[in-house]
Amino acid sequence: MSSSLVLEPPPAPLPSAHVSSFPSTSTNAAALPTSRIAPTPSQLTKSSMHTRPAQLQDAHAIHQLIDSFSYDGTLLRRSYTEICQNIRTFTVVESDAHQFIGCAALHVYGPHLAEVRSIVVRPDIKGHGAGGLLVQAILDQAEACGIRCVCLFTRIPSFFEHFNFHLAEHRALRDKILKDCIRCARRNACDETAMAIGELPSPEDMSSIHLLRPQQHADLVQLQL
Repeated sequence: MSSSLVLEPPPAPLPSAHVSSFPSTSTNAAALPTSRIAPTPSQLTKSSMHTRPAQLQDAHAIHQLIDSFSYDGTLLRRSYTEICQNIRTFTVVESDAHQFIGCAALHVYGPHLAEVRSIVVRPDIKGHGAGGLLVQAILDQAEACGIRCVCLFTRIPSFFEHFNFHLAEHRALRDKILKDCIRCARRNACDETAMAIGELPSPEDMSSIHLLRPQQHADLVQLQL
């Protein structure tokens, strides 16, 4: 059910950025074009990386990175087309030489809530500050938009505690539940921790989305012609 994480990837290498006041997650890597291969970890420091809004030319690298973590449910699968359509929600982190390192997205439900999604950093770059840059950049965006609460679901809550995220009850994040969790194979045995920063949504804030259930035979009424 996870859509935002900063985890260690399964064996296989793939391609991670700037940060704000609200954060999120992970990565695995398939082969990227040579021009997109990030420098070795020993060459990277926080000062040698920066974040920026994603552009369409980043979509392929973003898709590869997310896809490498979606096969086992660590991240929600996102198609290349979906990423292109939502490219404006993504932020990427790259080296000063413009080499792709990772990404994250901010999904806005409304002024009351936004979610950190698809946050991923190349496994070989883990531990060099790229994930923290991404978290801060996403929080800065949320703050600039006047969003009151930012949430995420993660298996590594200790990472996000550094950014003042706190534990939250899943049911307090109804917009997220209705958007993703009801379709998740792990919905009845979720192994992720819900976290949030800011003011949790009130019942009045929550989206009025109604679940559609198949109509039962007993509910049907025969029309008289």
